[in-house]
Amino acid sequence: MAAIGYFPTYALGNLYAAQLRDAMRSELGDLDRLIEAGEMTVMLRWLREKIHRHGRIYPAGELCRRATGSPLDPGLYVRYLEDKFAPIYGL
Repeated sequence: MAAIGYFPTYALGNLYAAQLRDAMRSELGDLDRLIEAGEMTVMLRWLREKIHRHGRIYPAGELCRRATGSPLDPGLYVRYLEDKFAPIYGL
């Protein structure tokens, strides 16, 4: 099946997801609290406004810039990983 493009696609998706999460947190506050309270509509509304309504009008990099205010920043993914794993592994 020559599925050469899958790994890079997943890696980029993780980078974009971390940046979108960071922007969403900046605008909506504590996302964990919203999830625990079952208030998913707030996050869905944000995604619809910033991402979904644009469909394929913009390339991924431009959509990221428009949604978050800055170009793709791999440092946000690194920070996400550090925040997630440092407490678990004592890093």
